[in-house]
Amino acid sequence: MATEQIFEFFSKIVSKAPLAIILIVILLFMAGMEMSQHVRMDQGYKTYFSKEHKEFRQSELFRKDFGTSIANAYIFVKSEDVVNYDTFEYMLELEDSISDIDGVGEIKSAARSVVNKFGYLPQDENVLKNYVYNYASFYIPKKSFALIEIEITASEDRFDQIAKDIERKINQIPKPAGIVVEATGNPVVRYQVNQAISGSMMKMGMAAIILMMLILVIVFRGVVRGKKFLMLPLVISIFTTVMVYGLMPILGIPLTDVTNAFFPVLIGLSIEYAAQFQSRFEEEMRKGFTGTNAAVNSIKSVGVALSLAMITTVIGFLSMVFSGVPALSWFGFLSAIGLVVAFLLSLTFLPAVLIVAERKPREVVEGEEGMDVMGSLLRFFARVTTKKPKTILLVTLMLVSTGYYGYVNVGLQTDFYKYIPQDLPAMRKMNELESLVGSSDRIIAIVEMDKLTTEYINRIDELSKYVVSSEPKITDYSSIATLLRMYNNDRLPSNQIELHMLLDRIPPEQLQRYISGNTIAIYFTVTSMDWIEFRDLYERAQEEIEFFGIPEGFFLTGDVVLKMFVANLIVNGQTRMTLASFVLVTLLLLTVYRSIRNAVVPLLPITTTIVLVGALMYLTGMYRSLVSASLNSLTVGLGIDFSIHVMERYFEERRLGREPEEAVEITIQNIGKAIMTSGLTMAGGFAAMVVSPFPIMKDFGIVSVVAILLSLLAALTLVPAFLITTEKLNAVRRVKFSSS
Repeated sequence: MATEQIFEFFSKIVSKAPLAIILIVILLFMAGMEMSQHVRMDQGYKTYFSKEHKEFRQSELFRKDFGTSIANAYIFVKSEDVVNYDTFEYMLELEDSISDIDGVGEIKSAARSVVNKFGYLPQDENVLKNYVYNYASFYIPKKSFALIEIEITASEDRFDQIAKDIERKINQIPKPAGIVVEATGNPVVRYQVNQAISGSMMKMGMAAIILMMLILVIVFRGVVRGKKFLMLPLVISIFTTVMVYGLMPILGIPLTDVTNAFFPVLIGLSIEYAAQFQSRFEEEMRKGFTGTNAAVNSIKSVGVALSLAMITTVIGFLSMVFSGVPALSWFGFLSAIGLVVAFLLSLTFLPAVLIVAERKPREVVEGEEGMDVMGSLLRFFARVTTKKPKTILLVTLMLVSTGYYGYVNVGLQTDFYKYIPQDLPAMRKMNELESLVGSSDRIIAIVEMDKLTTEYINRIDELSKYVVSSEPKITDYSSIATLLRMYNNDRLPSNQIELHMLLDRIPPEQLQRYISGNTIAIYFTVTSMDWIEFRDLYERAQEEIEFFGIPEGFFLTGDVVLKMFVANLIVNGQTRMTLASFVLVTLLLLTVYRSIRNAVVPLLPITTTIVLVGALMYLTGMYRSLVSASLNSLTVGLGIDFSIHVMERYFEERRLGREPEEAVEITIQNIGKAIMTSGLTMAGGFAAMVVSPFPIMKDFGIVSVVAILLSLLAALTLVPAFLITTEKLNAVRRVKFSSS
């Protein structure tokens, strides 16, 4: 009764003040356009971890205490032969200039190493080559290539500005003839990624609109008689997306490499309610009603199904808050808001426009219905489904049983450099750097100490050597001991006086890298490996340090450590999101239908789709990423709509006294086009991600399209097959019960 009153309220407002509603919505759209100019961009680990995450807080503490960052910038210096006086002099001048940039810490290079050793830059190239190739070969991986490593001490908020300043310095300092200088590293990559995000969102948005226009022309014209109204669902979609985008700065939600996906997704999602409403409106108009009466009848008829579909989809998206990843939570929250806005516009703005445009009843044309190809296909499809319900259920069971293996064995992609466009100039250079010098991944051990003594330094050095010798995947280390050796002819100080004299000679910015208050940092270089291998190494490294005699007062951090915990978030977050969405949707359906069978029906096609999409990812070699981890919740949210619409219309036809088979045929014939339209337009929104330069967006778009199409197919086959079969079983059971 309460729901009937709600939709009665909607219908009264729309029928009495359509022009006022249109004006209000247009004003809100314009406000959204204005506010969208203030959306900020953000990247990095703070968008992946909550502020309470232990390891993330430890990483931030490390950066703050040691004045360093888990990210570095790099400069490539290339020529026929880089080991010469002129090139090294240029490198030193460039390094001095870059060191003036706020947020830049220690700078390392072969040239800097030479000056630290001799106190000046020797002009004798033989001296240079002898020292460099023996003691600084890491920074000269080959004759034609020199590497400058720049430590970034600023927060990620300043990465863009630092990248710009580095590029400016490179352009300012005159280069020797034949020298090519290029910049890369995390700040430079991040700067280029920010630019790519803006371009990507624009491309995806335009592609989504174009795809949906084509789909509406091809599919929806079989539903809408007045072709001038063909694009109304798309108008609702665009209005919704702009309004939600305008809310982002108000809500404090940034545009990230994850939330950037909501734009094409919402364009595709928000079209569904409008398509369903307009389809019912056309059905009412064909009965001879005026536009006002058709709109009122449509609101009352589809209001319950639309609201239930909207709520279940919102639950699917809001379950993303259980992921533990802020960026995913923002994505789910924005999408949920967008669905509510689209629902409200579909029950207010859309009928208001139709009422104003359709004042008079239409002339009813005999034989108007069902003459299009789509209608014929749907009728044929319905007949096949009603004749072979058990076969459909059996085939589905076989597919799910075999596909489950692939679903549980989909790999993970936690290397965030693989998430971004590989053709970015800075990204190409990062790949070149890795091919030349190998892995730059490091585990950083932060150890508490009572006092810095020669005995303690020796102990730290022994610990470092022990860990490296115990773990083949840990290849090298750097600590206060290695720094002291560099300034003391490759040996450690023998007493406190010598130690203090050495410490006075070392530049403070170099010391800060290894010592902060009563804590000391040890940098362990590790080989490249997947996250599961690294998780085992991480645990063994902790055990080795404890076994050496440091049972507490230390923690491990570093970029590769955070990547491992992101992988944990992906795995655990997907499980939590999936369970949360299933439990919440099931409870809602049980509350609404008060029937286990009716609550289970919409979940069957969703479960089938989730398993089969996972199997497809496994077979095609796709990896699960931070974005695709939300796919299960997304599938629950998206696919359940189709099943609810089919089930609601089926129940409506059964209440009119029709047999199950007839009810299924009428259901598919009457709402099949609307479902196909909403499903295909949804798919069009996700398919637009294929034009994104971001690999994770492309893969996510592909699997989402497959998930939508499978959900659509399952709603039109598995749902009616299950309904018919269970009704027949119940009928047989009732006959047996009555005869006994």
